[in-house]
Amino acid sequence: MNRGPEISERFDINDIRRIREYNAARYLGMSPAEIVADTKAGAEKVLQLMEEIGKQDE
Repeated sequence: MNRGPEISERFDINDIRRIREYNAARYLGMSPAEIVADTKAGAEKVLQLMEEIGKQDE
């Protein structure tokens, strides 16, 4: 299974380009609705992580 693009510790423009290329390759053959569902699923994971971090800071 492909784990995704390699991201540097600096997170620069080249990292953003790699992420965009990775996502473009993943979305080949998907319908717009499938792409939106995939994006929402990823966003949900990020929001859960942010909530957990916020609870730790309290």
